[in-house]
Amino acid sequence: MADFYFTDRKYNQLGIASTDELASSSVIAIDDIGGQEGDYQSVDGGYRSYSATLHFSPDQSAQVKEMAKVGNFVLFKGRAGESVWTTILSSEHDPLAGTNTFVAEDASIDLINGTVGAYAASSAMTIAQYIELFAGDSGFVVGYNEIPDLTRTLKWDSDDSSILTRILSVATQFGVELSFRFEVRGLSVIGKYIDIRKHIGGNKDIYLRVDTDLNKIVTTSDIADLCTAIAGTGGTPEGSNDPITLKGYRWTDPNGRYVLGGDGVLRDPVALRTWSRLLSNTNTNPVDAHITRNKTYEATTQATLLQSVLSDLEKFNHPAVNYEVDIAKLPDNVNIGDTVYLVDEDEQLFLSARVLELTYSYSNESGTATLGDYLIQASQVSAEYRALAETLAKQNKGQDGKDGIGIQSSIVTYQAGSSGVSAPTGTWSDAVPNVAANQYLWSRTIITMTDGSTSTTYSVGKIGANGADGIGLKSSAVTYQIGTNGTTAPSGTWSSTIPPASQGTYLWSRTVTLYTDGTQNTSYSVAYQGTNGAKGDTGPQGPPGSQNVPMTYVQTATPTGTIVTNSLWWVGATMSSVTALKRWNGSSWIPDSIAQAVLNIIELNAVTINSAIINSPKINVPFSHAVINESGILSSGNLTLNGTSYSIDGSIEDANGKANGQKYHTELNPDGMSSYITQTDGTTQLHTSRISMGVLELSDLISGLGDNATYNTSSLDAEKIYQLNNVSNPLWEGVSLMGWSGNAQSVTPSKKITDCLNGWKLVWGEYSNGTFSGTGIRETEISKTSVLKYPGAGRILSIMNYGNANCSKYVYAYADHIDGNTKNSDGAAGGVVLVGIYEY
Repeated sequence: MADFYFTDRKYNQLGIASTDELASSSVIAIDDIGGQEGDYQSVDGGYRSYSATLHFSPDQSAQVKEMAKVGNFVLFKGRAGESVWTTILSSEHDPLAGTNTFVAEDASIDLINGTVGAYAASSAMTIAQYIELFAGDSGFVVGYNEIPDLTRTLKWDSDDSSILTRILSVATQFGVELSFRFEVRGLSVIGKYIDIRKHIGGNKDIYLRVDTDLNKIVTTSDIADLCTAIAGTGGTPEGSNDPITLKGYRWTDPNGRYVLGGDGVLRDPVALRTWSRLLSNTNTNPVDAHITRNKTYEATTQATLLQSVLSDLEKFNHPAVNYEVDIAKLPDNVNIGDTVYLVDEDEQLFLSARVLELTYSYSNESGTATLGDYLIQASQVSAEYRALAETLAKQNKGQDGKDGIGIQSSIVTYQAGSSGVSAPTGTWSDAVPNVAANQYLWSRTIITMTDGSTSTTYSVGKIGANGADGIGLKSSAVTYQIGTNGTTAPSGTWSSTIPPASQGTYLWSRTVTLYTDGTQNTSYSVAYQGTNGAKGDTGPQGPPGSQNVPMTYVQTATPTGTIVTNSLWWVGATMSSVTALKRWNGSSWIPDSIAQAVLNIIELNAVTINSAIINSPKINVPFSHAVINESGILSSGNLTLNGTSYSIDGSIEDANGKANGQKYHTELNPDGMSSYITQTDGTTQLHTSRISMGVLELSDLISGLGDNATYNTSSLDAEKIYQLNNVSNPLWEGVSLMGWSGNAQSVTPSKKITDCLNGWKLVWGEYSNGTFSGTGIRETEISKTSVLKYPGAGRILSIMNYGNANCSKYVYAYADHIDGNTKNSDGAAGGVVLVGIYEY
């Protein structure tokens, strides 16, 4: 069951909707079980949206239409108890069907509707600086920031991006993920934060199984974005007219898979063997016809451009596979970004995946998730075959390349065969196949050199027939020895480490497998160490190498040998045990230091800091049993400086440090200062005060707790204080019957009634023989509220005359003057005159 609170843009409550069917008739029914409805969250999108349908009777139509007006706010508690604040972006009201379907998002229209223009940073900036620049006065500030010191120099050519799109682009280029968080008090949002995380969510070791937690797992795969090569173009560096490419950049993949060509195209020969259009039964290993994509990046150096291209090629060199999971029961502690484990025993599927999208229905208390970044957690290849494949891979030693030529890639594939002498002619596979007993598992290693030449070596192992019942594999030992020929195994001493093989010799490996019945099986493989080829042509002159580059030493003993000036010596066995930093000045090691401006310290304990400037987005100061007044009352809590907000949160304790249940919160930020203290239930606010932009707001609990609490609330500003200070000031003085002998007469106070605190006070006196006698003073009032509601209306002012004779004056009050009536001089009224008007 969930409740949703609808407010206008001033946070005035318009109504409550609930998924509880037993809620009172004053609460609007809501469900979120439609096709696209529910509480939706996305890792890539960053924002959160909620869509649902309100159901109402004819007499509730007007209220619901007002509740779900676009721009209004919807506040509710998420599954984890977090406060969620959303803005209604669209609303469809159907009075005949009695439904209103709305969509609300938590990024607010300030970020969604606001746009930003083209921008190029003049220097490296932090992610917080970019977000604060683009978010402007949207009300959002940076909250948690896990990369406060990382900087980038970024540029955008677009001139019509939404603020939200631009902020998400910033996050992408910093390699982080964003989420929105809100601090809600009552029905008001007092804090809007954009949290910056390296990785949203975590791994809680949660297993979801089909037929218990899951209804089904649907696998989707596509090759819409698949490619085997990428030609990357970066940004234009400062001082240049042309964007950078990878042409001329030299790089060798340490894993031997990817190849960067002289044309600046990064290629994946392994993926090419699967996706080349030239693939056929007669051409099982094509080396041409790459699927090449041209992509543009923001990078302004070739090194960073390569990393961007490599990251994309690793992502798009295989079919994109996602799993859409229909969750029967989603554990309460699974959140967006979390890693979960999925098990479908019937399909023999066991994998981990990350929750990239999550839609939750509060009506059904269930959800669906779209998962990605998946990893298969269990291999279908038997442990015996895999161990043999790893052994064969170790045995494969390729030939030396020619002088001046390096290794470009090394590819190992496998195939089952019926012969241990002739290699099989079928299709080779990256995966180790199942091999029947008494058959052979072959491995093939193709080494491609940087000049395009290749060399191929094979290794073979036999899978023995099943042993007698109860006999298993006890151990397997691989040893090595150098031999003079490739036919007869050497007779010398075998070694568990691979010895160096000189040119023209053979590297033999021997695998001795011992079984539990005492028998053993010995197999051999051999690789020839080739001789050097003819010397290649001299290559073009390369750029000058670095000369006299300072080195860094981490050791306890004094470094010796030839030491370059300005080399650094960290005195200690490891960086965590360093006791000093020294620098070589050309003749000796001298003490050195590090400027505090470049330090990035994660945790610092038991340190006294003098005369320092501390630049930190958040400072937390916990306190325990601190005295907070003269009567000995104690408190424990936290003092936090977070960006522009300074806050103190804590609990009230007696003199012995025992909490009585009361909580308090005090906060100072550019908007002002606010504070409250609760009743002993810890939630009901007892006293509340807030100063914001010249207004003091006060609230005191009258009775009740929680939702049943009632309050006295008031506010005070400079205008009201000015009016209070001027109460009883004279605004008019004289003598007037307010009407006689055909003249209605009128008076004009020096201050309008709208500028007074409450209105005008009229002072009357006794009138006889044509003069004011100075006695018989009476007072009547005209209220500001009444005049504003009934301007110019006739008013009867009752006046008690001397001797208890009642009389009245008939006047017409306006905002700036009072008109009389000719009858005000008749009878007893003629014995009373207006002598003064005062502010009250």
